[in-house]
Amino acid sequence: MKENKLSYFVSVLALIFLLLGIYGSVRTALNFYLFEKYPSGGVLSFNNYYGEREEDCAYPMTYYSIEGQTRPATADEEKMAGEQKELCLSRVAKSRETAKVNDISVSLFYLFLGAGIFVGKRYLK
Repeated sequence: MKENKLSYFVSVLALIFLLLGIYGSVRTALNFYLFEKYPSGGVLSFNNYYGEREEDCAYPMTYYSIEGQTRPATADEEKMAGEQKELCLSRVAKSRETAKVNDISVSLFYLFLGAGIFVGKRYLK
């Protein structure tokens, strides 16, 4: 009787891992084909973090004079603002690539783990 409970528990665990792997794989595939740019939030993350977007890097800079009035940017300030924007865009691109690789690897891990538990269950007896 104890062996049946253990076998049932292992089967349920394997099924959960397989379902997580299938869900992650399907969502990853949909992200590849439905979006022009891969989303920077993770497929299997359960928080509401969507990551940075390119639009987040385009914020206007306001410069002030000593008197407290707004003034146009100097050449150095414009150069620095451009460098900050490029740095931000490269960070967004890197986070998209990281999310893509992470989603693929985590989905495959859960698929292999679930399948491995199902296969290994017969040696558990």
